[in-house]
Amino acid sequence: MTTTTKKRIVRPNLGGSLRPRAEAPRRHFLYLDVTKEEQKQIHKYCKQKKISVSQFLADIVIKDAKSKPKSKDKITIRAEFEVTPEEQEKLELLLRLRQKTSIGQFVSELLRPNLEVQRLHAPVETTPLRYYLSEEEHEIVTKHMASKGIAARNYGALLALKAIEKLRKKGK
Repeated sequence: MTTTTKKRIVRPNLGGSLRPRAEAPRRHFLYLDVTKEEQKQIHKYCKQKKISVSQFLADIVIKDAKSKPKSKDKITIRAEFEVTPEEQEKLELLLRLRQKTSIGQFVSELLRPNLEVQRLHAPVETTPLRYYLSEEEHEIVTKHMASKGIAARNYGALLALKAIEKLRKKGK
């Protein structure tokens, strides 16, 4: 005779505040793709804050969609990596052959085509997470994400991880 033990399900929003009611039912939903590690981070964060995953994800994408557009000012990125002396010589030769004045200019030229692609893809094993939106919220969010030129599944994940990291740094 076998007995099954029921594991108690712990809701992340148990005791936490719920999302304010929408004017219409939240029947629309979007997915985002996260890795197993990212999923653990999101679940851990939601349990700490006592909110549901759907509430967390919906809140951040709606907040982003309703925020003012970011300025179009250029941002300077500096990359640092280690190479052997032989690799450095090859890199300097590549710069000369490609007629580039700096490593930054060369790397920027290599990355630019990937940044101009409409949909970004990478061979990463992901898990989908779903969050619910009202019809009005869904329309606002999908229009905003389409204007960004980034797939909704990736953009939502990016926002979630940024929000978690920002709060982690704030707590330190």
